[in-house]
Amino acid sequence: MITKLYPNGKAKAFNVTYDDGVLQDIRFVALLNKYNLKGTFNLNSGLMENEFEWIHENGCVVKRLSKDKVVSLYQGHEIASHALTHPYMNDLSESEIMYELQADKANLEMLFGREIKGFAVPFDYYSELIESCVKRCDFEYARISEESHSFVPQNDYYKWKATVFHTDATLKELTQQFIKTNEELALFQIVGHSYDLDNQNMWDKIETIFKEIALQKDILPMTTIDIIEYLKAMNQTEITDSYIINNSNISLWFSVNRNAFELKPFEMLYFK
Repeated sequence: MITKLYPNGKAKAFNVTYDDGVLQDIRFVALLNKYNLKGTFNLNSGLMENEFEWIHENGCVVKRLSKDKVVSLYQGHEIASHALTHPYMNDLSESEIMYELQADKANLEMLFGREIKGFAVPFDYYSELIESCVKRCDFEYARISEESHSFVPQNDYYKWKATVFHTDATLKELTQQFIKTNEELALFQIVGHSYDLDNQNMWDKIETIFKEIALQKDILPMTTIDIIEYLKAMNQTEITDSYIINNSNISLWFSVNRNAFELKPFEMLYFK
Protein backbone atom coordinates (compact mmCIF):
# COMPACT_ATOMS: atom_id res chain seq x y z
CA MET A 1 0.00 0.00 0.00
CA ILE A 2 1.41 3.41 -1.03
CA THR A 3 0.58 6.53 0.96
CA LYS A 4 1.72 10.06 0.14
CA LEU A 5 3.31 11.89 3.07
CA TYR A 6 4.55 15.37 3.88
CA PRO A 7 8.28 16.05 4.49
CA ASN A 8 9.98 14.04 7.22
CA GLY A 9 7.34 11.35 6.85
CA LYS A 10 4.55 13.36 8.49
CA ALA A 11 0.97 12.43 7.62
CA LYS A 12 -0.58 15.90 8.04
CA ALA A 13 0.28 19.59 7.67
CA PHE A 14 -0.83 22.66 9.63
CA ASN A 15 -0.68 26.37 8.82
CA VAL A 16 -2.17 29.69 9.86
CA THR A 17 -2.62 32.48 7.31
CA TYR A 18 -3.25 35.90 8.87
CA ASP A 19 -3.92 39.20 7.18
CA ASP A 20 -2.97 42.87 7.45
CA GLY A 21 0.22 43.01 9.56
CA VAL A 22 -1.21 44.61 12.69
CA LEU A 23 0.10 45.35 16.18
CA GLN A 24 -1.46 42.19 17.66
CA ASP A 25 0.79 40.14 15.35
CA ILE A 26 3.62 40.74 17.82
CA ARG A 27 1.83 38.66 20.44
CA PHE A 28 0.53 36.23 17.83
CA VAL A 29 3.95 35.48 16.31
CA ALA A 30 5.33 34.91 19.80
CA LEU A 31 2.57 32.33 20.30
CA LEU A 32 3.41 30.58 17.03
CA ASN A 33 7.09 30.52 17.92
CA LYS A 34 6.32 29.15 21.40
CA TYR A 35 4.75 26.06 19.79
CA ASN A 36 7.12 25.88 16.79
CA LEU A 37 4.28 26.52 14.32
CA LYS A 38 4.43 28.27 10.94
CA GLY A 39 2.46 31.28 9.79
CA THR A 40 1.81 33.02 6.49
CA PHE A 41 1.40 36.78 6.94
CA ASN A 42 -0.32 38.72 4.16
CA LEU A 43 0.82 42.34 4.13
CA ASN A 44 -0.06 45.67 2.51
CA SER A 45 3.20 47.56 2.09
CA GLY A 46 1.38 50.78 1.18
CA LEU A 47 -0.20 50.96 4.64
CA MET A 48 3.04 50.59 6.60
CA GLU A 49 4.35 54.07 5.88
CA ASN A 50 2.42 55.92 8.58
CA GLU A 51 1.35 52.97 10.74
CA PHE A 52 -2.18 53.32 9.31
CA GLU A 53 -4.90 52.74 11.90
CA TRP A 54 -8.68 52.41 11.96
CA ILE A 55 -11.48 51.86 14.46
CA HIS A 56 -13.00 48.39 14.60
CA GLU A 57 -16.78 48.17 14.88
CA ASN A 58 -16.44 47.24 18.58
CA GLY A 59 -14.44 50.40 19.24
CA CYS A 60 -10.98 48.82 19.32
CA VAL A 61 -8.18 50.64 17.50
CA VAL A 62 -6.46 48.48 14.88
CA LYS A 63 -2.96 49.71 14.02
CA ARG A 64 -0.67 48.58 11.21
CA LEU A 65 2.93 47.73 11.92
CA SER A 66 5.62 49.95 10.42
CA LYS A 67 8.39 48.76 8.09
CA ASP A 68 11.02 48.91 10.82
CA LYS A 69 9.12 46.36 12.91
CA VAL A 70 8.01 43.71 10.41
CA VAL A 71 11.29 42.29 9.12
CA SER A 72 12.52 40.93 12.44
CA LEU A 73 9.03 40.03 13.66
CA TYR A 74 8.17 37.64 10.84
CA GLN A 75 11.51 35.80 10.66
CA GLY A 76 10.89 32.11 10.06
CA HIS A 77 7.44 32.69 8.60
CA GLU A 78 6.11 33.32 5.09
CA ILE A 79 5.34 36.79 3.79
CA ALA A 80 2.68 37.10 1.09
CA SER A 81 1.09 40.04 -0.70
CA HIS A 82 -2.32 41.35 0.32
CA ALA A 83 -2.28 44.15 -2.31
CA LEU A 84 -0.62 47.52 -1.88
CA THR A 85 -3.47 49.36 -0.12
CA HIS A 86 -6.06 46.64 0.68
CA PRO A 87 -8.64 47.99 -1.83
CA TYR A 88 -12.09 46.75 -2.76
CA MET A 89 -10.87 45.26 -6.03
CA ASN A 90 -14.29 45.03 -7.68
CA ASP A 91 -14.04 48.76 -8.46
CA LEU A 92 -10.55 48.62 -9.96
CA SER A 93 -9.53 48.55 -13.61
CA GLU A 94 -7.10 45.95 -14.93
CA SER A 95 -4.20 48.41 -14.80
CA GLU A 96 -5.09 49.41 -11.23
CA ILE A 97 -5.21 45.76 -10.14
CA MET A 98 -1.84 45.11 -11.75
CA TYR A 99 -0.35 48.11 -9.96
CA GLU A 100 -1.71 47.01 -6.57
CA LEU A 101 -0.19 43.56 -7.03
CA GLN A 102 3.10 44.47 -8.70
CA ALA A 103 3.91 47.37 -6.38
CA ASP A 104 3.17 45.38 -3.23
CA LYS A 105 5.17 42.39 -4.44
CA ALA A 106 8.16 44.59 -5.35
CA ASN A 107 8.01 46.53 -2.07
CA LEU A 108 7.81 43.40 0.05
CA GLU A 109 10.62 41.69 -1.85
CA MET A 110 12.85 44.70 -1.32
CA LEU A 111 11.89 45.03 2.34
CA PHE A 112 12.28 41.37 3.29
CA GLY A 113 15.01 40.41 0.81
CA ARG A 114 13.19 37.32 -0.44
CA GLU A 115 10.85 36.30 -3.24
CA ILE A 116 7.16 36.84 -2.55
CA LYS A 117 5.24 33.95 -4.08
CA GLY A 118 1.78 34.15 -2.53
CA PHE A 119 -1.19 36.50 -2.69
CA ALA A 120 -4.19 36.78 -0.36
CA VAL A 121 -7.21 38.57 -1.80
CA PRO A 122 -8.43 41.62 0.18
CA PHE A 123 -12.05 41.38 1.34
CA ASP A 124 -14.28 38.81 -0.37
CA TYR A 125 -14.35 39.84 -4.03
CA TYR A 126 -12.52 37.69 -6.57
CA SER A 127 -12.89 37.43 -10.34
CA GLU A 128 -11.34 35.94 -13.47
CA LEU A 129 -9.67 39.29 -14.11
CA ILE A 130 -8.01 39.33 -10.69
CA GLU A 131 -6.93 35.71 -11.14
CA SER A 132 -5.39 36.57 -14.50
CA CYS A 133 -3.49 39.49 -12.95
CA VAL A 134 -2.26 37.30 -10.10
CA LYS A 135 -0.83 34.80 -12.59
CA ARG A 136 0.79 37.52 -14.70
CA CYS A 137 2.50 38.86 -11.58
CA ASP A 138 4.10 35.42 -11.12
CA PHE A 139 2.41 34.53 -7.86
CA GLU A 140 2.19 30.79 -7.28
CA TYR A 141 -1.15 30.95 -5.49
CA ALA A 142 -4.04 33.20 -4.52
CA ARG A 143 -5.86 32.59 -1.24
CA ILE A 144 -9.48 33.68 -1.44
CA SER A 145 -11.90 34.58 1.35
CA GLU A 146 -13.82 31.31 1.49
CA GLU A 147 -13.58 28.38 3.87
CA SER A 148 -13.32 24.79 2.67
CA HIS A 149 -14.22 23.06 5.97
CA SER A 150 -12.23 20.19 4.49
CA PHE A 151 -8.89 18.55 5.21
CA VAL A 152 -8.40 17.66 1.54
CA PRO A 153 -5.86 20.06 -0.01
CA GLN A 154 -7.26 22.36 -2.68
CA ASN A 155 -6.39 21.49 -6.28
CA ASP A 156 -6.90 25.01 -7.68
CA TYR A 157 -3.97 27.02 -6.39
CA TYR A 158 -5.43 30.29 -7.67
CA LYS A 159 -8.70 29.84 -5.79
CA TRP A 160 -7.10 28.48 -2.64
CA LYS A 161 -9.44 28.15 0.35
CA ALA A 162 -8.17 27.84 3.91
CA THR A 163 -9.96 25.30 6.07
CA VAL A 164 -11.68 27.63 8.52
CA PHE A 165 -11.82 31.20 9.83
CA HIS A 166 -10.72 31.38 13.44
CA THR A 167 -14.01 33.06 14.37
CA ASP A 168 -16.01 30.12 12.97
CA ALA A 169 -18.09 28.34 15.61
CA THR A 170 -16.82 24.98 14.34
CA LEU A 171 -13.11 25.76 14.90
CA LYS A 172 -12.67 23.61 18.01
CA GLU A 173 -14.66 20.72 16.51
CA LEU A 174 -12.68 20.84 13.25
CA THR A 175 -9.41 20.82 15.17
CA GLN A 176 -10.38 17.59 16.89
CA GLN A 177 -11.55 16.06 13.61
CA PHE A 178 -8.23 16.97 12.00
CA ILE A 179 -6.24 15.36 14.80
CA LYS A 180 -8.20 12.13 14.30
CA THR A 181 -8.46 12.07 10.49
CA ASN A 182 -6.74 9.47 8.33
CA GLU A 183 -7.18 11.51 5.13
CA GLU A 184 -4.12 11.27 2.89
CA LEU A 185 -2.06 14.48 2.93
CA ALA A 186 -4.55 16.01 5.36
CA LEU A 187 -4.21 19.79 5.74
CA PHE A 188 -5.64 22.12 8.38
CA GLN A 189 -5.27 25.84 7.72
CA ILE A 190 -6.70 28.57 9.94
CA VAL A 191 -7.31 32.06 8.51
CA GLY A 192 -7.91 35.30 10.38
CA HIS A 193 -6.68 38.61 11.76
CA SER A 194 -4.84 38.76 15.05
CA TYR A 195 -6.87 41.79 16.17
CA ASP A 196 -9.91 39.48 16.33
CA LEU A 197 -8.17 37.69 19.18
CA ASP A 198 -8.40 40.91 21.16
CA ASN A 199 -11.85 41.91 19.94
CA GLN A 200 -13.42 38.55 20.70
CA ASN A 201 -11.24 37.55 23.65
CA MET A 202 -9.89 34.51 21.78
CA TRP A 203 -6.26 34.34 22.88
CA ASP A 204 -6.76 31.42 25.27
CA LYS A 205 -8.85 29.54 22.70
CA ILE A 206 -6.28 29.86 19.93
CA GLU A 207 -3.40 28.95 22.25
CA THR A 208 -5.26 25.79 23.33
CA ILE A 209 -5.58 24.80 19.68
CA PHE A 210 -1.90 25.52 18.99
CA LYS A 211 -0.87 23.45 22.00
CA GLU A 212 -3.02 20.51 20.86
CA ILE A 213 -1.59 20.66 17.33
CA ALA A 214 1.99 20.91 18.61
CA LEU A 215 1.56 17.77 20.71
CA GLN A 216 0.71 15.64 17.66
CA LYS A 217 3.77 13.81 16.32
CA ASP A 218 2.23 13.22 12.88
CA ILE A 219 1.54 16.91 12.08
CA LEU A 220 4.13 19.08 10.30
CA PRO A 221 3.93 22.89 10.63
CA MET A 222 4.40 24.44 7.15
CA THR A 223 3.95 27.79 5.42
CA THR A 224 1.34 28.09 2.67
CA ILE A 225 3.93 28.32 -0.09
CA ASP A 226 5.81 25.29 1.24
CA ILE A 227 2.56 23.32 1.24
CA ILE A 228 1.63 24.37 -2.29
CA GLU A 229 5.09 23.77 -3.75
CA TYR A 230 5.14 20.35 -2.11
CA LEU A 231 1.69 19.45 -3.46
CA LYS A 232 2.67 20.61 -6.95
CA ALA A 233 5.76 18.41 -6.81
CA MET A 234 3.75 15.47 -5.50
CA ASN A 235 1.34 15.83 -8.42
CA GLN A 236 4.26 15.26 -10.81
CA THR A 237 5.08 11.82 -9.40
CA GLU A 238 4.52 8.65 -11.39
CA ILE A 239 3.18 5.87 -9.18
CA THR A 240 2.60 2.28 -10.34
CA ASP A 241 2.26 -1.09 -8.63
CA SER A 242 6.02 -1.63 -8.85
CA TYR A 243 7.75 1.76 -8.74
CA ILE A 244 7.52 5.47 -7.89
CA ILE A 245 9.32 8.19 -9.84
CA ASN A 246 9.85 11.62 -8.34
CA ASN A 247 9.75 13.94 -11.35
CA SER A 248 10.28 17.10 -9.28
CA ASN A 249 13.33 18.97 -8.01
CA ILE A 250 12.50 18.52 -4.31
CA SER A 251 12.48 15.46 -2.05
CA LEU A 252 9.14 13.75 -1.53
CA TRP A 253 8.02 11.32 1.14
CA PHE A 254 5.92 8.17 0.89
CA SER A 255 4.92 5.18 2.93
CA VAL A 256 5.03 1.75 1.31
CA ASN A 257 3.50 -0.97 3.45
CA ARG A 258 3.72 1.41 6.42
CA ASN A 259 7.43 2.07 5.98
CA ALA A 260 8.14 5.77 5.42
CA PHE A 261 10.94 6.84 3.10
CA GLU A 262 12.33 9.89 1.29
CA LEU A 263 12.46 9.90 -2.50
CA LYS A 264 15.03 12.44 -3.66
CA PRO A 265 14.65 14.66 -6.74
CA PHE A 266 14.31 12.67 -10.01
CA GLU A 267 14.88 9.43 -8.13
CA MET A 268 13.04 6.16 -8.85
CA LEU A 269 12.15 3.51 -6.27
CA TYR A 270 11.35 -0.10 -7.18
CA PHE A 271 9.50 -2.03 -4.50
CA LYS A 272 8.59 -5.31 -6.29
